[in-house]
Amino acid sequence: MRLINIGCSFSYGNQISGYETFADTHVSPGTLLAEHLNCTEYNIASPGLSLDGVLRRLNTFDFNNDDVFFIGLPPNVRLQYVSKSPRNQNKVRQSNPSGKGPSEYRNHAFNQGPKIAEDWFKTMRWDLDIDIKKMDLVETTAYHSFFYILLIQQCLANKKYWMYNSVHGHMQQPTNKTEVQALKNKIDLTYYYQPEYGLLDFASTKAEYSVAHDDSHPNHNCYREWIKNFISWIS
Repeated sequence: MRLINIGCSFSYGNQISGYETFADTHVSPGTLLAEHLNCTEYNIASPGLSLDGVLRRLNTFDFNNDDVFFIGLPPNVRLQYVSKSPRNQNKVRQSNPSGKGPSEYRNHAFNQGPKIAEDWFKTMRWDLDIDIKKMDLVETTAYHSFFYILLIQQCLANKKYWMYNSVHGHMQQPTNKTEVQALKNKIDLTYYYQPEYGLLDFASTKAEYSVAHDDSHPNHNCYREWIKNFISWIS
């Protein structure tokens, strides 16, 4: 049995054990859950991934019949597009000698993790990169959340899975639109951990849970505390 870890950087994990403290190993939520389940983690998460990116990976990677899926649902403001050049996320990020750039911990957090498959898909933020003057931002974000989560669940029909919110709670979003509410009502919460709460929300409860002063990604200590709660829930 394999645990298929899919999501954005919050699912991919990093090499920061505590607040601004390097570790020798790469740790992700999938690493810790696979250890608990006594199985192998297959980490195909990718920093910056979007909800539609999760759906694409579920439909394009090869999986086994006994695979278990661990899905971190990324933020709903991301949307992927096909780039003219492939994206390589395995290059080592360098620190800025001037000290004006990101901290050493932020730059090296994702350097030595599992190899990320090169692909042609890059992520944009439609709330920043698209003219939103005519857009109802609240309803659009709700629509994107519920629509893609529903499609992801349909794709996982007859498979064993758990899902969680990587950043904030998708299901706490309000809507006044009948069709958007209809999508929300169809989402199955049975295997959806804390649907109104996210991993970033948990990481934000303590300053020492962050990678660095300029990076709110969770570190290993945060992952270990969060996974304890998750394991209690699935038990």
